[in-house]
Amino acid sequence: MRRGGRFICLAKHFWYNDGEIHFVLLSYRFGLAMLGQQEGQPYPFLVHWCQGWPKWHKLSCLGQYQPRGVIVGMRMDNETYRLKVENLFDMLVLSEKENVWRPDVQSSLEELALSPRKGRYFLRVVSMQPQPVQVHFYSYYMTRAHRQDSIQDLERHIRHMFYEEREEAKAILSQAVSASTLPALFRVIAITDEGWLAGELIRIVLSAPPEELVEPIRRSLWSEDYLLQCLAIYLVGKSQDERLLDLLARFYRKPQGDKLDRLEKKAYDALMEGGQQASPKLISAWLKDKNSRVRDLALTLTAERLMPEVISDLVGLVLVDAKTRTRAAAVLLSYEQAGIVGWDPGAENSVEVRKIISAAKSGPLIATLRNLLRNESPLVREVAAKLVRLAPVSDELTSQMRRLVTEDKASAVQIAAMHTLHALDRSKLMTALMELFSADSAGREALEAGESLMETLTPEETRLITEGIRARLKRREAALDRFVASVEWWRHDT
Repeated sequence: MRRGGRFICLAKHFWYNDGEIHFVLLSYRFGLAMLGQQEGQPYPFLVHWCQGWPKWHKLSCLGQYQPRGVIVGMRMDNETYRLKVENLFDMLVLSEKENVWRPDVQSSLEELALSPRKGRYFLRVVSMQPQPVQVHFYSYYMTRAHRQDSIQDLERHIRHMFYEEREEAKAILSQAVSASTLPALFRVIAITDEGWLAGELIRIVLSAPPEELVEPIRRSLWSEDYLLQCLAIYLVGKSQDERLLDLLARFYRKPQGDKLDRLEKKAYDALMEGGQQASPKLISAWLKDKNSRVRDLALTLTAERLMPEVISDLVGLVLVDAKTRTRAAAVLLSYEQAGIVGWDPGAENSVEVRKIISAAKSGPLIATLRNLLRNESPLVREVAAKLVRLAPVSDELTSQMRRLVTEDKASAVQIAAMHTLHALDRSKLMTALMELFSADSAGREALEAGESLMETLTPEETRLITEGIRARLKRREAALDRFVASVEWWRHDT
């Protein structure tokens, strides 16, 4: 307005839009007095430029605004933004009992919620609303909070929520948790410097249904954001849900992102933690996984948990998997000591082994066992010697058993070969025992096992073995005598 030749500006901000100049008054009461308005009445104004000077005009406005300022146009400062949000929230609810909202006001508020760098002011007003309104707009904000400043505002606001009323904050956030809001909560947990707040939010996240966690955790694992990846791995280990464990196993096959060695170690630890309660079906699937690291992890879990349901998978690994067959053989032998698996064709604990052996074709199975009997690992040779007992009868394999009894350096392999021959071919067992007892460097454990087996033989078989041992010793002594005589002939000649 113009007074005494001077222009007195009563507006804090002016901006130009569609040929009109909009403004925000500095003094609300002064403006009312000047324009003859009553407090509580609508009071947005429009200014036209007329011959270089502004001319004031009053306009009507939809809705009843609180008499604390004037908010018009597209851009506004923080205080006017907050006031507009407050005014809209005052007009939102039509019926508190029936929870009926005005759709046009709700749409306006949802649009304001996404204003850049205004999140803290919007959330502050939301916190003063009834709980159903808070849950809706917190959910809406978290669903669409993608910018870093929005996440920072959300973290600050949630922190203050816990400061003011912790239990109420937990209740509201628990209701707001869903697959669409969890990514924002994950980012809040990742960026907060308050360990207690991260712990509270993690407990809220873990209370959500597992199906709500699958997609947010999948996105976090492959986000290549190290903090989000660490959080997702931690949540999988604590949740122990099989869908999440299988998801983490896929990530463990080929991790992505920075600090891969740390991610691999964290993923391994989480899978081990969650796998302690996983079903045998999931462990069995991991034992068949195409990645050797996943199979190796499953073998560790299998060794700790002693699960009869995976015996056939362990036998399959020994037969076909060069990378993990040694560990699989070790696990099978530990199962044997625990009485979970056996090699007697008539025993109940050998049923799973018999299934996989009988399902294999005879020719390839015999060829595979023949190769395994010459494997560099004594554990593999021992298991292979015991598997021969359940395989189709083969003269080639029993001949290999006889060789193992006399030539193998591992006493456990010799003993396994003796027991297999005892069940399949007594004649070759007798020959092998003759060679064993007549050898110079036979091990004590193998000799004791051979003596125990001789006690189970018939008197005639025992007599034949004893005579065979004596005959072999005599032949060896005679050969040594001839050798000594031929070597030292020069002594006699001189």
